[in-house]
Amino acid sequence: MKILLTLLTVFLISVNVIAQNIPTDQNPKYNSSINPKYNSSINPKYNSSINPKYSSDINPKYSSDLNPKYTSSINPKYTSNLNPKYNSSINPKYTSGLNPFNGSWTGKYLFNESGNLSGILAKANYNVYLLYDTDGEWIGYFVRANTNFNLFSLDGEWTGQYLCSDSENGYNLFNESGEWTTNYVK
Repeated sequence: MKILLTLLTVFLISVNVIAQNIPTDQNPKYNSSINPKYNSSINPKYNSSINPKYSSDINPKYSSDLNPKYTSSINPKYTSNLNPKYNSSINPKYTSGLNPFNGSWTGKYLFNESGNLSGILAKANYNVYLLYDTDGEWIGYFVRANTNFNLFSLDGEWTGQYLCSDSENGYNLFNESGEWTTNYVK
């Protein structure tokens, strides 16, 4: 029993270390060019072309082909190959390489306004990113809608949140009203 607890403790410590080991080129605390606080071209407050409040072609509220309420092909409730519940190849319970805490994943990081890690996105395929919290809990997934990605709960419900390209290999997270949450992905 003591050995089992020791192994579990070592595992949990190593999981935490892996999750916090962000490459410098993806870490806004060490690379100001990827931080919207210091780079106005990727900040939707200063660049209207990447802000869905001012650009209706990237706003699901005004563009039905981006809105999963109106387009079934981007809604995992109606398109099973986009739904991890029904597609084992994009479900981390069946495909261990999709778990960012196992060391062999590909993906991006979600940061808050201060540049602190607030989530991890594991690339399941071209159309789907799995979202994990910083403790390694799978909490949702993003589905591609043209250049955007809509956020769904594990039950396949659209949360109203979506990622819009920042035009420089990252994304900004917006809510259904088109307000920037100040979170961003690199």
